[in-house]
Amino acid sequence: MDFYRLLGVPPSASKEEIKRAFREKAKKYHPDLNPENQEIFKKIIEAYETLMDDNKRKEYDLKRKSNFIKNKIDEEIREFLNLKDKKKVKGRDIKKEVFITLKEGFEGVYKKISYTKKKICPNCKGSGVTENSFIQKCYTCKGVGKIKKWLINIPCVKCKGKGFMIINPCEYCGGEGLIKTEVEKTFYIPPGIQENYLIKIDEGGNEVYKGLPGDLLIKVKFNKSKDIKIKGKDIYRELKLPREKAKAGEYIVIKNIKNETLTIRIPEDIRQETVLKIKGEGYKDIKGEIGDLYLKIIPI
Repeated sequence: MDFYRLLGVPPSASKEEIKRAFREKAKKYHPDLNPENQEIFKKIIEAYETLMDDNKRKEYDLKRKSNFIKNKIDEEIREFLNLKDKKKVKGRDIKKEVFITLKEGFEGVYKKISYTKKKICPNCKGSGVTENSFIQKCYTCKGVGKIKKWLINIPCVKCKGKGFMIINPCEYCGGEGLIKTEVEKTFYIPPGIQENYLIKIDEGGNEVYKGLPGDLLIKVKFNKSKDIKIKGKDIYRELKLPREKAKAGEYIVIKNIKNETLTIRIPEDIRQETVLKIKGEGYKDIKGEIGDLYLKIIPI
C-alpha cells in the first residue's frame, strides 16, 4: 500500500501537509463513526507515523521507489508481450525416453530419471529485471519481434523475438528470467505397459514467467533384442538349434519373461522352421491378462 496515496499527498509533501492530510483522514475514517473503518484507520496511523519520522520515511521512500520501478518494468514487459488479456501461458514440455526390460514391464517398476529443465530465476522471480533495469524497444525489429529475411519473417536475433531489450538485466540469469537446473524425478511404470506408452508427470517441464510449467513426457521403450519381439500381450522368440537336436525331438531349457526356467519338449523330426505356442508364457496387458509365447525353432 502506498502511504502517500493513502493520505492523499504527493511524495514531496512537507510535514505540515502530512499533518493536515492525516487530520482530515482521521476525522473521516475514525472507528467511532463507523466500526468497519477500523482496519483503514490503523493503516492511516501507520502511514502518518512512518512519514513523520525522517529515518522511517527515508527507508520507506527507498523501498517504495524500488517496488515502483519493479512494477513499472513488469507492466512494460507485459505490454510488449501483449499478455494483458491473454490466458496464462504454459512452459514447454520436456520429452524423454526410458528403457526397461520385459520383466520390468511385466511386473511394474519404479524408475528415476535425471534431466535438465528451465526454472524461474530466484533472483528476479522470472522477470529478468531488477531495480537497476529498464526496458528499451528493440531497434533492430522496431518492437515487432520479427525481421524479414528473403521472403519470410523470422524471430529477431537481437531481442530473441521479444520486441524489446532489457538494459542492465538480472545478473544471475542474464535477463532470461530462467536458469537451467538439473532435476530428478521418480515415477512408476505400471505392470503390462506397452512400448511407446507416454507417462506424463504434471508440471515436470520447463517453467515460464507468470505462467504454468510444462509437463514431463516420458516414452517407455523396451531394451532391444533381435531374437525377441512383443506384439500386444504375445511374445515372439527365435531359437536356433542344431539339425540333429531338432530332428531328435529333445527337451530344451529356456528362461521366461519372469526369469523362471521353462523346460520345453521339441517335436520329433523338425526339418524346417517351426513355431511352438506355449500358453500363458507371454507378456500381459494393462488389465493383467497374460498372452502366449510363440517360439520359432530354426534348425541350422
